[in-house]
Amino acid sequence: MVICSYNSLADTLIEELEGQDISYVLLEPDRDEATDLYQDNYNVIQADPVSIDGLDAAQLTTARALFVNINDQVDTGIMLTARELVEDIEIVSVVDDPEQAKYHRLAGADSVLSPRSLLGETLAAKVTTTVQRELTKAVDIDVDLQLAEVSIHHGSGLAGDTLAESQIRERTGVNVLGAWFRGSFEASPSPSATLSPGTVLLVSGRESQLSQFVEMTQSSVRQFKTGETLVIGHGQVGQAVTNALAEDDISYTIVDKTERPEVDVIGDATEEETLSAAGIETAQTIVIALPDDTIAEFVTLVARNMAPETEIVARVQANESVSKMYRAGADYVLSLSRTTGRLSASRILDDRDLLSLDQQVGAARIADHDLGGQTIKDVDIRRQTGCTVIAIEREEDVITDIGPDTEINVDDIIQVVGADSGIRSFEQLFT
Repeated sequence: MVICSYNSLADTLIEELEGQDISYVLLEPDRDEATDLYQDNYNVIQADPVSIDGLDAAQLTTARALFVNINDQVDTGIMLTARELVEDIEIVSVVDDPEQAKYHRLAGADSVLSPRSLLGETLAAKVTTTVQRELTKAVDIDVDLQLAEVSIHHGSGLAGDTLAESQIRERTGVNVLGAWFRGSFEASPSPSATLSPGTVLLVSGRESQLSQFVEMTQSSVRQFKTGETLVIGHGQVGQAVTNALAEDDISYTIVDKTERPEVDVIGDATEEETLSAAGIETAQTIVIALPDDTIAEFVTLVARNMAPETEIVARVQANESVSKMYRAGADYVLSLSRTTGRLSASRILDDRDLLSLDQQVGAARIADHDLGGQTIKDVDIRRQTGCTVIAIEREEDVITDIGPDTEINVDDIIQVVGADSGIRSFEQLFT
């Protein structure tokens, strides 16, 4: 795969590609930057990505795909040049301004990603109490089975329970496949694991079961009124948040340093006076959508100090800022870098479904395996790989009632879900 060129958003994509044993080359026009990348063990060549010679040097004609993310204007030049060289290559581009997406498509992009907009929509999904919004990103495994991420909200009857005490399967029929605790994913979490506010569960079930479970995770006292959702920062991500909230008829208060008609409170969100003026004391949810990670971390500290029981969801630019935001007091954090890399990889890797924007978790269909004649208990897949078999495709049927005694036939297609590393272990052990 050819990547033009290196920035913080490319790191996650490279990590995803290396995890799938897909080779890549970075095309970097700046000689000093290319030298630094080479010394940091990146696969890089120094060349102009807008030129035919540069793309030829990267062997674009034999590449699996082209990823462009320099800026909205330069990217169109790269794609036009690429199409001069090869017509049938997959091209994925990223736009800062969603309005520019049409020009990227005209220039030859097959997929145009607008991760900031998606980031905002995903953060809004963590705010709303609507079942439809919470399950928007559910992945269909079969007509009767879906996978979804579901958050435990402040005020939920499940908050503070252990997984065993919650009796989720007994009460709803939903299976818990994994969980994110403060941003860290655990496959097959312990029954003694505590479901704190902000915990995100990876679950499977029928749509009706998932809907019932989502209702259980919501706050029993959350009734949204004017201004009770506080949106701090109203750039592209913040605007996507408020647009999504408006669709669900949830009122909000916008805080931003820049005076604009839609901004309710103009001021510095690092100052308690600004947050008090915005009504933080009565807010039930705070969305931090600031472009600077250091400022976002400080705002999170201030907000958590002023509103200890309020749910805080946030965006950050860099992956390394995620853990610091959780430490500062956020309940749910999404990284723009992680989101972009995951989205890009999902467009290129045909055998993976994207289950999570911020973690390396996915689903895979495994056709070539050596498990014929064995049961799930015999193989002990979960212990060996951390993956869970969620369905078996057998001729025209899809079997979703999987238990320890379920036998695998040699011609079955096995659907598994787990961390990307676990899926790779499954493939190494059983294919």
